[in-house]
Amino acid sequence: ELPSNLYHQYNSHNGNGKSALLQAVRSSMQKTYPSSDVGADGQVVVVNLTDGIKFEVVPVFLNNAGSYTYPNSNSGGSWNTTNPREEIRAIRDRNTVCNNNLIQLCRMMRCWKQNWSVPIGGLLVDTLAYQFIENYQYRDKSFLYYDFMCRDLFKWMSEQDENQEYWKAP
Repeated sequence: ELPSNLYHQYNSHNGNGKSALLQAVRSSMQKTYPSSDVGADGQVVVVNLTDGIKFEVVPVFLNNAGSYTYPNSNSGGSWNTTNPREEIRAIRDRNTVCNNNLIQLCRMMRCWKQNWSVPIGGLLVDTLAYQFIENYQYRDKSFLYYDFMCRDLFKWMSEQDENQEYWKAP
């Protein structure tokens, strides 16, 4: 979470201020992690630690409503808004009514995504699992049904409109 004066500084920046902000955060993090690979890409600063752990850091500015504004350096740059607290609450609420299966399903799908280098973001994985499990017939069953859940989620995903360009996060 960055101070608001930096938002005003980079918002009035000549050229792509969002990219300039990400590069400033990247440079700062390189000083803290000099032996690690640190890069900036799109909306995040990526820190690849020497032990193989990777962090994606999103620099944000707190809004009055409790949401956050973050930079997107793609396509000339823009400011986007996110509300992670509401997203977390929605996931937790649905997880509770699904016998704690949603979070486990999200974790399994993120492992699948990572293992097979699937080029989609983690938030999209969570969003798809969230939408799928809402009406899933086995959502309240035990872990013995996880193989069915994964299989049926893959089938459900294969049936989605391939031309859809965005999904609303929970």
